[in-house]
Amino acid sequence: MFPAIAMAERNTIADSSSLVSVSLKAPAVPLQMGDMPVFTGTVTNQSTKTFSGMVVYLSLVSLLPGQEHPVDLEDWSAQKAIRLDHLAPGQTANHEWKMRLIKKGPFGAALTIVDPTSNQPKISPLAIFNIAPKPTVIAGRILPVTIGVPLFLAGLFIFLYRTRK
Repeated sequence: MFPAIAMAERNTIADSSSLVSVSLKAPAVPLQMGDMPVFTGTVTNQSTKTFSGMVVYLSLVSLLPGQEHPVDLEDWSAQKAIRLDHLAPGQTANHEWKMRLIKKGPFGAALTIVDPTSNQPKISPLAIFNIAPKPTVIAGRILPVTIGVPLFLAGLFIFLYRTRK
């Protein structure tokens, strides 16, 4: 028998994806570009057997209408995956993922669990959140410069003009 067929037959009886629950919680506060919020993931073993070597990874997708696409987490400085060495029956594992928010707009994040003994990954519901743009021009800092520099140059010009006579 082929190994892939044997694995598929073994996993049709009690697929681990139905015995494990996974969720991801986005921060409840408003998010802005440049922030580093924490997303909390939870994995719970709802079965009577212990799971070993499960891999849990974070996925991010842009939900901007007309520009929907997966996002490379390397740019967002997020930890991509963790390994759960041991998850006993009834045990819950929590993990926090930090992301540097580098782009404005609507996004969705999800956790995926891969059990090496199963051919069926388990995916959390999508945690949808919106990132507000960060103001790059602040009037309190730019206004004195935009007014002060021309006035200074005009004063300097007048001073130099009068001292040459």
